[in-house]
Amino acid sequence: MAKYNEFENDDYLLKSNLLGITDFAELEQAEAFTFSIRAAQIEQGAYNITAFSRTNFVGLHRHLFQDIYSFAGQFRDVQLMKGRTLFCQLQHMNAYASNLFAQFDNEPSWDNLEYAAKRLAFFKSELNMLHPFREGNGRTIRIFLQSFAKSKGFLWTYDKINREEYMQAMIRSVTSEDLLEKLLLDTLKSID
Repeated sequence: MAKYNEFENDDYLLKSNLLGITDFAELEQAEAFTFSIRAAQIEQGAYNITAFSRTNFVGLHRHLFQDIYSFAGQFRDVQLMKGRTLFCQLQHMNAYASNLFAQFDNEPSWDNLEYAAKRLAFFKSELNMLHPFREGNGRTIRIFLQSFAKSKGFLWTYDKINREEYMQAMIRSVTSEDLLEKLLLDTLKSID
Protein backbone atom coordinates (compact mmCIF):
# COMPACT_ATOMS: atom_id res chain seq x y z
CA MET A 1 0.00 0.00 0.00
CA ALA A 2 1.52 3.31 -1.11
CA LYS A 3 1.87 6.24 1.23
CA TYR A 4 0.85 9.71 0.20
CA ASN A 5 3.74 12.14 0.16
CA GLU A 6 2.69 15.76 -0.12
CA PHE A 7 5.62 16.61 -2.39
CA GLU A 8 5.15 13.57 -4.63
CA ASN A 9 1.51 14.47 -5.13
CA ASP A 10 2.45 17.22 -7.59
CA ASP A 11 4.16 14.60 -9.76
CA TYR A 12 1.15 12.29 -9.46
CA LEU A 13 -1.20 15.09 -10.56
CA LEU A 14 1.02 15.92 -13.52
CA LYS A 15 1.09 12.26 -14.57
CA SER A 16 -2.68 11.91 -14.10
CA ASN A 17 -3.81 15.03 -15.94
CA LEU A 18 -5.72 14.44 -19.14
CA LEU A 19 -4.31 17.46 -20.96
CA GLY A 20 -0.67 16.36 -21.08
CA ILE A 21 0.45 19.37 -19.05
CA THR A 22 4.00 19.03 -17.71
CA ASP A 23 4.32 22.25 -15.67
CA PHE A 24 2.63 22.29 -12.27
CA ALA A 25 1.77 26.01 -12.32
CA GLU A 26 0.10 25.52 -15.70
CA LEU A 27 -1.77 22.50 -14.34
CA GLU A 28 -3.07 24.55 -11.41
CA GLN A 29 -4.41 27.17 -13.84
CA ALA A 30 -6.03 24.55 -16.07
CA GLU A 31 -7.57 22.84 -13.04
CA ALA A 32 -8.99 26.13 -11.75
CA PHE A 33 -10.43 26.91 -15.18
CA THR A 34 -12.04 23.50 -15.79
CA PHE A 35 -13.33 23.37 -12.22
CA SER A 36 -14.94 26.81 -12.54
CA ILE A 37 -16.82 25.74 -15.67
CA ARG A 38 -18.14 22.56 -14.04
CA ALA A 39 -19.04 24.38 -10.80
CA ALA A 40 -20.92 26.99 -12.84
CA GLN A 41 -22.98 24.20 -14.39
CA ILE A 42 -24.12 23.27 -10.90
CA GLU A 43 -25.05 26.87 -10.07
CA GLN A 44 -26.98 27.13 -13.35
CA GLY A 45 -28.85 23.87 -12.71
CA ALA A 46 -27.26 21.93 -15.60
CA TYR A 47 -25.95 19.40 -13.07
CA ASN A 48 -28.00 18.51 -10.02
CA ILE A 49 -27.17 16.64 -6.86
CA THR A 50 -30.29 14.53 -6.55
CA ALA A 51 -29.44 12.57 -3.40
CA PHE A 52 -26.83 12.66 -0.67
CA SER A 53 -25.34 9.22 -1.10
CA ARG A 54 -21.83 7.96 -1.70
CA THR A 55 -22.73 7.42 -5.35
CA ASN A 56 -23.80 11.04 -5.76
CA PHE A 57 -20.77 12.32 -3.85
CA VAL A 58 -18.41 10.36 -6.10
CA GLY A 59 -20.44 11.48 -9.13
CA LEU A 60 -20.03 15.10 -8.07
CA HIS A 61 -16.24 14.69 -7.89
CA ARG A 62 -16.29 13.05 -11.32
CA HIS A 63 -18.33 15.93 -12.71
CA LEU A 64 -16.07 18.61 -11.24
CA PHE A 65 -12.73 17.08 -12.28
CA GLN A 66 -13.53 14.93 -15.34
CA ASP A 67 -11.85 17.34 -17.74
CA ILE A 68 -8.54 17.41 -15.92
CA TYR A 69 -7.81 14.17 -13.98
CA SER A 70 -8.00 10.50 -14.90
CA PHE A 71 -8.90 9.67 -11.27
CA ALA A 72 -12.01 11.90 -11.19
CA GLY A 73 -14.74 10.11 -9.25
CA GLN A 74 -12.43 7.47 -7.75
CA PHE A 75 -11.53 6.99 -4.10
CA ARG A 76 -7.81 7.29 -3.41
CA ASP A 77 -5.65 4.19 -3.13
CA VAL A 78 -2.95 5.68 -0.88
CA GLN A 79 -2.72 6.70 2.77
CA LEU A 80 -3.16 10.42 3.20
CA MET A 81 -1.70 12.82 5.73
CA LYS A 82 -1.42 16.61 5.54
CA GLY A 83 0.56 18.38 8.22
CA ARG A 84 -0.28 16.55 11.44
CA THR A 85 -3.69 15.40 10.24
CA LEU A 86 -3.92 11.74 9.35
CA PHE A 87 -7.04 11.16 7.27
CA CYS A 88 -9.10 7.97 7.19
CA GLN A 89 -6.85 4.96 6.74
CA LEU A 90 -7.29 3.22 3.44
CA GLN A 91 -8.39 -0.10 4.96
CA HIS A 92 -11.26 1.68 6.80
CA MET A 93 -12.51 3.97 4.03
CA ASN A 94 -15.37 1.82 2.76
CA ALA A 95 -16.79 1.19 6.22
CA TYR A 96 -16.31 4.83 7.23
CA ALA A 97 -18.00 6.05 4.04
CA SER A 98 -20.89 3.58 4.40
CA ASN A 99 -21.55 4.70 7.96
CA LEU A 100 -21.30 8.39 7.10
CA PHE A 101 -23.58 8.27 4.07
CA ALA A 102 -26.12 6.24 6.06
CA GLN A 103 -26.20 9.20 8.47
CA PHE A 104 -26.92 11.56 5.57
CA ASP A 105 -29.77 9.28 4.55
CA ASN A 106 -31.26 9.22 8.05
CA GLU A 107 -30.71 12.89 8.91
CA PRO A 108 -33.82 14.46 10.47
CA SER A 109 -35.12 17.95 9.66
CA TRP A 110 -33.11 20.96 10.71
CA ASP A 111 -35.51 23.05 12.77
CA ASN A 112 -33.35 26.07 13.58
CA LEU A 113 -30.14 27.84 12.65
CA GLU A 114 -28.13 26.58 15.63
CA TYR A 115 -29.02 22.97 14.92
CA ALA A 116 -28.25 23.46 11.22
CA ALA A 117 -24.79 24.85 12.03
CA LYS A 118 -24.10 21.98 14.44
CA ARG A 119 -25.07 19.29 11.93
CA LEU A 120 -23.33 20.98 9.02
CA ALA A 121 -20.13 21.23 11.12
CA PHE A 122 -20.44 17.53 11.93
CA PHE A 123 -20.82 16.48 8.29
CA LYS A 124 -18.10 18.89 7.13
CA SER A 125 -15.68 17.51 9.69
CA GLU A 126 -16.51 13.87 8.95
CA LEU A 127 -16.28 14.22 5.17
CA ASN A 128 -12.99 16.04 5.62
CA MET A 129 -11.63 13.17 7.73
CA LEU A 130 -12.79 10.68 5.10
CA HIS A 131 -10.84 12.73 2.51
CA PRO A 132 -11.50 10.14 -0.19
CA PHE A 133 -9.89 11.74 -3.25
CA ARG A 134 -6.30 12.50 -4.24
CA GLU A 135 -7.29 16.07 -5.14
CA GLY A 136 -10.41 18.22 -4.90
CA ASN A 137 -11.77 17.05 -1.54
CA GLY A 138 -12.46 20.49 -0.09
CA ARG A 139 -14.24 21.82 -3.17
CA THR A 140 -16.30 18.66 -3.63
CA ILE A 141 -17.28 18.59 0.05
CA ARG A 142 -18.29 22.26 0.08
CA ILE A 143 -20.52 21.97 -2.99
CA PHE A 144 -22.06 18.71 -1.72
CA LEU A 145 -22.78 20.21 1.70
CA GLN A 146 -24.11 23.44 0.29
CA SER A 147 -26.68 21.37 -1.62
CA PHE A 148 -27.40 19.27 1.47
CA ALA A 149 -27.99 22.38 3.59
CA LYS A 150 -30.32 23.71 0.91
CA SER A 151 -32.28 20.43 0.98
CA LYS A 152 -32.74 21.04 4.72
CA GLY A 153 -34.00 24.59 4.16
CA PHE A 154 -30.77 26.55 4.73
CA LEU A 155 -28.52 28.61 2.50
CA TRP A 156 -24.82 28.22 3.27
CA THR A 157 -22.70 31.02 1.84
CA TYR A 158 -19.29 29.45 2.36
CA ASP A 159 -17.59 32.05 0.17
CA LYS A 160 -18.07 34.56 3.01
CA ILE A 161 -15.94 32.59 5.48
CA ASN A 162 -12.57 34.09 6.37
CA ARG A 163 -10.04 31.65 4.87
CA GLU A 164 -7.57 31.74 7.78
CA GLU A 165 -10.30 31.26 10.40
CA TYR A 166 -11.76 28.47 8.30
CA MET A 167 -8.43 26.64 8.05
CA GLN A 168 -7.92 26.89 11.81
CA ALA A 169 -11.46 25.65 12.44
CA MET A 170 -10.94 22.69 10.08
CA ILE A 171 -7.68 21.72 11.80
CA ARG A 172 -9.38 21.96 15.19
CA SER A 173 -12.42 20.00 13.94
CA VAL A 174 -10.38 16.81 14.25
CA THR A 175 -10.97 17.06 18.02
CA SER A 176 -13.70 19.70 18.39
CA GLU A 177 -16.21 21.20 15.95
CA ASP A 178 -16.88 24.31 18.10
CA LEU A 179 -14.98 26.86 15.96
CA LEU A 180 -16.31 25.38 12.74
CA GLU A 181 -19.84 25.46 14.11
CA LYS A 182 -19.48 29.16 14.96
CA LEU A 183 -18.16 30.00 11.48
CA LEU A 184 -20.98 28.07 9.87
CA LEU A 185 -23.58 29.77 12.06
CA ASP A 186 -22.36 33.11 10.73
CA THR A 187 -22.72 31.96 7.11
CA LEU A 188 -26.04 30.11 7.27
CA LYS A 189 -29.50 31.50 6.86
CA SER A 190 -32.92 29.96 6.66
CA ILE A 191 -34.53 29.82 3.23
CA ASP A 192 -37.95 31.37 3.70
